[in-house]
Amino acid sequence: MMPPSRCATLIAVPLLCLASSAQALNWQAAPLYETIELASGFQPDPHQLSVSAGGDTAAAEAGPNCSGYVNGDKPDVDINYQAGQFPLTIYVESAADTTLVVYDADGNWHCNDDYSTTSGSNPALTWRSPTSGNYNVWVGTYESSGTPQAVIKVSERDPEWTGMSGGSASSGGMVSSVNDIEWGDNTSQWANDGECDDPRFTGPGVHSLNLDEDRYHDAADCRRLYEQGQITRASGGEMVSSANDIQWGDNTSQWANDGECDDPRFAGPGVNGNNLAEDRYHDAADCQRLYEQGQIYLQ
Repeated sequence: MMPPSRCATLIAVPLLCLASSAQALNWQAAPLYETIELASGFQPDPHQLSVSAGGDTAAAEAGPNCSGYVNGDKPDVDINYQAGQFPLTIYVESAADTTLVVYDADGNWHCNDDYSTTSGSNPALTWRSPTSGNYNVWVGTYESSGTPQAVIKVSERDPEWTGMSGGSASSGGMVSSVNDIEWGDNTSQWANDGECDDPRFTGPGVHSLNLDEDRYHDAADCRRLYEQGQITRASGGEMVSSANDIQWGDNTSQWANDGECDDPRFAGPGVNGNNLAEDRYHDAADCQRLYEQGQIYLQ
């Protein structure tokens, strides 16, 4: 985990905080396909564009932990985005194993390979509080040969993964594994750094400065270290289960205990109309009570 002071302005997840001087990929060139103009609240959501992935330039030119091969001469797509109250997600769907590189509006490089267990080999990047401006996007292939078809999707919601219906099936379910632990996803900014950054765990594989906001959001690291015996569950680290085996989560949302359900997995008259993805699994008491009263339902 990098000290927050070194990456204080970056909030894209999952991401790599890379030096802005890493510019071997030509982000200043006109895009190969097109420039997309989007303002917060855009419809349809997701906005999508088909491209051919890959190239002959190693994505590692953008940073040491970037994977795959991209077109180094120019971005595939530019996105001019006017930010509002919603998060911004850029993701890729393809039958091939693709990677994603983005040079964002703040002048920082971000990379992702496989976003989560539910995404398969699809990559994604999410900015919880995006900046208005230009986002340069490259879609890479994990192997250097071939230019498979891929679809770039831009959304202010969670990704809708191929084969899943309506987005809610993939985004609403936590990832279960050994001993019924709910691992969560890989949306922490510290995901895939080799340490477990989820404060539900303890042991030599756990970072010493974990934040509560990373609870359930470093699945790959924590699962691997747990199976290696490097971490164990700390006391009080369990999800709260109830009716219909719904995993309610915890009460760490800033809107918890306000009488409304602020978890975007739910819909109904008891749900706040402006729920954010960051509050998923984090308003347990309100949502459980309203669910049992019949005021909300799981989408």
